[in-house]
Amino acid sequence: MKKTAPVFILGLSILCAIVLQTKGQSGVQQLRTSGVDTNLPNYVWFPNPGSRQRPRCGPNQVYLRCQSSSCGEQRCSDLLNRPYWPPICTADCVNRCFCKPGFFRDHRRRCVTWKKCLRGMAVPFPAPNYASTSRSE
Repeated sequence: MKKTAPVFILGLSILCAIVLQTKGQSGVQQLRTSGVDTNLPNYVWFPNPGSRQRPRCGPNQVYLRCQSSSCGEQRCSDLLNRPYWPPICTADCVNRCFCKPGFFRDHRRRCVTWKKCLRGMAVPFPAPNYASTSRSE
């Protein structure tokens, strides 16, 4: 019994290899008769970028492929850092919705005009503390 098990496994492996090889050849034969060039290498990319639809973007946004995540769009916080703008770009490549030129990403992740940016931003300077000042009478 112990001697027959390896022989059985070897025979089963050979049978599977023959069946798979003939199945593969029939697929190539079907491609040749359909007019597909079978001499080209068979590259398959998952997911197939041609079959995917672009995602819908929100207002004032556009879908861009392979953009730097730090330089693909302007942010409202960039308005405060004007002397240091433009930012240093990272070398990453992201596919997503970015703000259209002339719009800024706000703290709610919406693309707004610079006027709406300034309305939603806190003043960068500390407000005076009027409660702690004493009036001399």
